[in-house]
Amino acid sequence: MVPGYLNVGHGPTVVMLHSSLSSSGQWRDLIRRLRGQAQCLVMDLYGYGETPMPVLESEKEFTLWHEVALLEALLEQEQIQGSLRLVGHSYGAAVALAFAQKHPEKVERLVLFEPVCFSILKEGDAGLHDLASVMHVFDEATVYLDPTAQARRFIEYWNGPGAFDAMPERLQQLFSHQVKKVGLDFQALMHPAFNAEALTPLTDRLTLLHGEQTRVSARSLIQQLQRWLPEVRVVNTAGGHMAPLTHETAVNTLIEQCLYLNN
Repeated sequence: MVPGYLNVGHGPTVVMLHSSLSSSGQWRDLIRRLRGQAQCLVMDLYGYGETPMPVLESEKEFTLWHEVALLEALLEQEQIQGSLRLVGHSYGAAVALAFAQKHPEKVERLVLFEPVCFSILKEGDAGLHDLASVMHVFDEATVYLDPTAQARRFIEYWNGPGAFDAMPERLQQLFSHQVKKVGLDFQALMHPAFNAEALTPLTDRLTLLHGEQTRVSARSLIQQLQRWLPEVRVVNTAGGHMAPLTHETAVNTLIEQCLYLNN
């Protein structure tokens, strides 16, 4: 069985996908907000929460389509029929976008906070230069050396200096244990998966949220998606890339509004 949680209720089915080094628990507040208005489905992506690491012949073969297949299996398992409203943050937002590109007929609405679909950035883009400062710690030469140092670098890339050391020890240990999956996440995000022509039919269903103090890499992604989809709706929020966690109330209020925009 695919690990997942279905909050059976009235209204549309809302699928929520979490960021890297997180889990479906990220969406507790949003689920509470939507109680009585929606049927909420959450899942742990590969390597997080209750979902084990993917079984691969070679780690180099891992792509976003493995995560999409996991979501497809959960939808079948829970016998979810009809259209979906997808919510995603960071890595989970990229997975949601890939699912929507593959199944546009199933998606009624997309509310995505900074989908990190790095493969759409062109060589020489400032966003890729900014991203290099964290990706180098996941190179093959370093991936098995020091998971704590890798987790610290990843957390501080998105949250700022000192963020990892300020966390409770249990979270530091959890993130250090899970950080191997972050390397696979980056690999999947750099693998070509998206194209403008395939995403264009989703334009009027897509809302992109992004933090006003976000990283250059995330800002570049929003700008590239706007070039591909000039009429896409973009909404700024307080905070940075991790605003769905650091500014949870404000961001979830926006997500709820966007999910029900014009109903």
